[in-house]
Amino acid sequence: MFSRFVSVRPFVMFIAVIATLPALSVADTPQRSASPSSASPSSASASTEVAIASSLGAAGTAAAFLPPQSLPNNLPIPNQNGFAASWSTEGFVDLADDFHAPPGTNGRDCSNCHAVESGWSITPLQVQLKFLLSGGRDPIFNPLDANNPNAKLETVPERWRGYGMLLQGLFRRGGGVRTGAEYEIFSADDPHGLGTTTNFSFFRRPLATANMTLITGLMWDDRLTVANDGRPPRQGLFSQARGNITGAQQGAPPLDSLVNAIVDQELMISHAQVSIFGMGRLDSCGARGGPEHLATQQLVTGRWDLFDAWIGLVPGSCTTPSADRKRAQIARGQEIFNERQNPNGGKCRGCHNVVNNGTNFAGTLFDIGVSAASRRTPDMPLYTLRNLATGDLVQTTDPGKAFVTGKWGDMNRFKAPTLRGLSARAPYFHNGIAKTLRDVVRHYDEVQTFGFTHQEKDDLVAFLNAL
Repeated sequence: MFSRFVSVRPFVMFIAVIATLPALSVADTPQRSASPSSASPSSASASTEVAIASSLGAAGTAAAFLPPQSLPNNLPIPNQNGFAASWSTEGFVDLADDFHAPPGTNGRDCSNCHAVESGWSITPLQVQLKFLLSGGRDPIFNPLDANNPNAKLETVPERWRGYGMLLQGLFRRGGGVRTGAEYEIFSADDPHGLGTTTNFSFFRRPLATANMTLITGLMWDDRLTVANDGRPPRQGLFSQARGNITGAQQGAPPLDSLVNAIVDQELMISHAQVSIFGMGRLDSCGARGGPEHLATQQLVTGRWDLFDAWIGLVPGSCTTPSADRKRAQIARGQEIFNERQNPNGGKCRGCHNVVNNGTNFAGTLFDIGVSAASRRTPDMPLYTLRNLATGDLVQTTDPGKAFVTGKWGDMNRFKAPTLRGLSARAPYFHNGIAKTLRDVVRHYDEVQTFGFTHQEKDDLVAFLNAL
């Protein structure tokens, strides 16, 4: 009975299981320098295998009543920290809808870069596997997203080198300086030979296309801003989908009905972590983790309260003492996220203030130092920009919102993305410089000077893993 479901998309579960293993070790894999991070699990444990089998068996009965090419709501898909799942208001996750169909001319569709098994984004491991399985001929490998679209990409080694940034889950973006901008490119240092004093070239991670009813703006640089009126950002999503079809998918201008169908499908999906290895479900013992609860969350500001039921949980009062200690740690991390202040009074939820989702209610963008020259890796372009009015200089790997507006005050500002389903979609930040969630916490601790203790860092990581 379950075989029909498995035949729908064997790649989904194969990739998801692979995601629990260490990153591929391939000779000459493009490497980037990064801050030290904690080790990842070396393999899925025997208990994990049992959990996977149990999850698949439970989904089998539901799958018998679903349309072909679909996944049951709440089907657990493994990642390095446990299982995540998606929940659709349609009653199932449709893998044969317009989001998953290529309307352009190059074989690409939206799911090439936004896959359910990676929290509706994509991971470097997935891109590398696509390369190894296709010799770099999968539709995701298109000169549009090569390090330099003019590079030779005829042989497998040439494609491996030419798509080095894409193999790290990074997509090339850029263009000329906006007319009337308050700055100019004073100098450019691009190892890929594309960025110049008149043209930007930079690299960004694909944002998750889930939890869209809880956001107030689109794209890392806010180019598709929508009014914060408490409604889903339909107009922005429409513009994004249309632009993707005519751009990345190299298609003809689509019918409005097709674009609206894609937007409808995006707005149906909620995605979040549902369980943690060694602890169990995130909606147990009164907590409200998982995508089903998220689907009913309102777009409001305030403190996060997913794990209030676990605050001060006595070990052994819910399940096992060890599992309850993990629950209490997650709740401590939630309260650190809610209330811990840096010397300037800043809190994590001060920016990530949409309750239980983490986007910013006002659509404010922030400079958290991720594009600074000090954070540059050798494969990233670096631009020296000059303020035309004051002569001030700033170095950046990506100007962020200033690329769109041309305003000096918008330099290096990026959106606050959804924080749900983080475990499935490393690396983090717009340019992927944080390989793990511990690296994310370390970055904020350094840049925002929180002064977290070692225990506080552990608690925050536990909380972020549970989202």
